[in-house]
This record gives sequence, C-alpha cells and structure tokens, in this order.
Amino acid sequence: MNLRKAFQKICIVFAMLILMLSCFSLIYGFIETASAPNDSGFPPLISEPGQSAPPDESSAADASDSPGSPETAASPPKTSDHVLIKMEPADISRGTLLLINHNHQYEIPDTKGFVSVADSKTTSYRAANGELMLAEPVIGPLNAMMDAFYAETGLNNVAVISAFRDYERQQEILSEYISLVGRAEAHRWAALPGHSEHHAGLAIDLGYYSGGALRTFLGTGDNAWFGLNAHLYGFILRFPSEKADITETAYEPWHFRYVGQPHAYFIFENDWCLEEYIEVLSESSINKPFIGIFDGTAYEVYYTSSLEISLPFDCEFDISGNNTDGFIVTISR
Repeated sequence: MNLRKAFQKICIVFAMLILMLSCFSLIYGFIETASAPNDSGFPPLISEPGQSAPPDESSAADASDSPGSPETAASPPKTSDHVLIKMEPADISRGTLLLINHNHQYEIPDTKGFVSVADSKTTSYRAANGELMLAEPVIGPLNAMMDAFYAETGLNNVAVISAFRDYERQQEILSEYISLVGRAEAHRWAALPGHSEHHAGLAIDLGYYSGGALRTFLGTGDNAWFGLNAHLYGFILRFPSEKADITETAYEPWHFRYVGQPHAYFIFENDWCLEEYIEVLSESSINKPFIGIFDGTAYEVYYTSSLEISLPFDCEFDISGNNTDGFIVTISR
C-alpha cells in the first residue's frame, strides 16, 4: 500500500515537470517569433501604444508605385502593354496621307523606293511609257483595281499616263498650261513645282486608248466605274467638281490619289475631299479618335504632333505623316 502511494506521488511529480517544461517551451517560442524579423522586411505587426501598425506588403507595394517613388532593388520589374514608336521630324513628309496642295509644299525624297509601272503592272491595263514610276505601296492596289475593272467590263484599254514627276517636269506642264490658257487659269489645272501630288509617287492620271489613239479620261461610260469603286482599293478621286472651292483645283476626272484603306472608304462614304478629311482628323486625339468601320473591322484614327507615339501591343497600326505638322495614327484591334 505504501509502495503504491509512493509510486503515485512520483507519477504526479513527473507529470507536473513535463507540464512545466511544455509551458516554458511555448512561452519561449512566442518570444522568439515576436522578436524575429518577418519575410516582408518590415517590423513585426506589433504596435506600441499611440502608434498605428506599419503597412502590410500590399500597401507597401502600392506606395512604391506612386509618382516620384524611387524603384528599389526589391521592386518587381515593371511591365507595359504599350510600345513606344519614335518618329523623326522628316517622317512628317512620309506616308500615304500626305496633304500636298497649293498651300502645302512637298520636298521630293529619294525615289529609290519607287517602282516602274510598266515592269510591275498586270495585263489588265497599260502604261503610256516605260518611264512611269510610283511609290511601291501603290502598285499592288493599282493592279487589284485594274484587274477588277477588267473583270467587270472586259476592257484593258485604260492606261496610266502620268505618275511620279520631278520639279522640272512639273514646271514644264505648268508652262504649257500658261501658254494655252493664261497664268490665272493655268493654276487651276497645274500646281506649282513642289505643290503637286505627283512628286510623292502617290497620284496617277488615267487615259484610255480608242481607235489606236490615246483619249482624255472623262470618267464617263464604262470608265465611270472608277469613280464608284476606286475607294475600295485605297484610291480617291482627288479633285471632284463639287469640291473645287476647297481643293482650289478644277475638276480632274482622270486624277486618282492613293491614300490606302480604311481612309479611302471613309472619305468616299462621307463625301469628303482629302482636305476635309485631314481637317476632321486634326481635331481628333488619342483620347478622342475618329472611329469608323471598314470591311467588318473597326478603326481608330487620330492626329498627334508628338514624335513619340505610344501604341497598344494588341493592335495593328499604321503611322503616316500629314506633310503639315504631325502624324495620323490608324489602329485596328
């Protein structure tokens, strides 16, 4: 009996020792946790009386993104969903949306990017001579337009009779007009050297062969097709009769200008001339673009004078100078 009581006392004492050791371990572990630095690099979330707790990791990240905050080595790399395109001042006079008229001069660039019409054309039309040249982006759409006209009418007698011109050739044409109709009337038909769209290789004059002779293209009969369909291939009738007061140029049914898509479509559908379209775009911006739909695709078109243009990655885009003071950006998503 005495042995049993003694054994029970020993067990009770042993159990109390184990309990005390466990308590000491818990207390020590809590102290170690409280005093150790955490993984965030901030002090532990224990605030002294009268002090607010320091920010957690999410609020600290927000603070580092504020304007003017320096980026630390621990900051995550910044990502962007935009690409920055840097233009040169000379690029203002490059592209397919150049405004070249009596009030806006064009300086002829190096023509090494031009191609021969005679060497590049299809059998659906003719070239009046082997010296005609156009800017390379124009040839594909020109061939497509002429092929479509041939498929519609069965005629392949339409000819490109004028394309790129240098200053000297433009002066010769102007002088010829002056000798025929006088200086004032001549300026309604022929631009001063430096003010002709032909300098950019973006304009064509058409004619057609009949009875073995080259005839003036009046846009009538079968040739009326061009006035109704050229815009589908990126061309516009540049000098419509009803816009002569704006273009300051007489009606030229033979003169077509390449501006590309979707711009030719927008100009045609809104009954604008190029001057009017450029004016509309000059009032647009990246935050207030001109929006239109062509061939099932939505386009955003806007003007900017900046040489640095930020564009989203998830889009197709085109940038053209306007030959005056900035750029026209065209985005499709």
